[in-house]
Amino acid sequence: MAPSVRWAWLAAAAAAIVLLSGCVSTQRIAARARLVDARVLASQTMPALVRANPAVSVGSPLVIRGVGGSAVVITVRNDSTHVLTDLPIWIGIRRRKGRVEYLNRSVNLDYFSTHVASLVPRSSVTWVFTTARRLSSRVRAFAVVGFPQFHPSFSRPLPRIAVSSRGGSAVSVTNRSAIPQYDLPVYAVAVRAGRDVAAGQASVAHLGTRGQTAVNMTLLGNPRGAALRLIALPTIFS
Repeated sequence: MAPSVRWAWLAAAAAAIVLLSGCVSTQRIAARARLVDARVLASQTMPALVRANPAVSVGSPLVIRGVGGSAVVITVRNDSTHVLTDLPIWIGIRRRKGRVEYLNRSVNLDYFSTHVASLVPRSSVTWVFTTARRLSSRVRAFAVVGFPQFHPSFSRPLPRIAVSSRGGSAVSVTNRSAIPQYDLPVYAVAVRAGRDVAAGQASVAHLGTRGQTAVNMTLLGNPRGAALRLIALPTIFS
């Protein structure tokens, strides 16, 4: 689904949340709808550059090249004792003479192509960005994670999203919680002999309470003979 179509769908979904949420309180339903709508609006404007968040450690980005483009794989760690959500993340490359080029600073990208959805305290997650560009193996990539613009309420623990391979390019995604999810990001990294050799990302527009769905995941790189690591980060938290 193209970004503009997906965001139009999500904007409509925000208005429909009331009808789909059963006996959940009106206040909570409204809060979910406002969050979805705010993310839609944020994705339609040119994002400002971010200041590094000292509560977050960012690993060195790994660039993986494939036939259809490139994937950037990054480990992000929450060093704080608090749940962090909606963290802006900028991915860039450094060229000769110190020139910097950002890969994901543009209008109408999916919101979670420029944000880390959620991080629990004292833990790390893998985040993946993909681009149709075939980046040179000689470029130096970097990433900066900033301070969130939104501060949604959350329940403890955060909603659990289970992900498993169904063979081939199909991935099964299951919502183990009673909290519906919108624009849910799903990441895959293929690991062989301790090295990340392929990666990809996809998103689920809507995953209902205790719901299950399947998405197709295109991996950039060479996943042959590799083990697959799958990640899905919740986007609605209470």
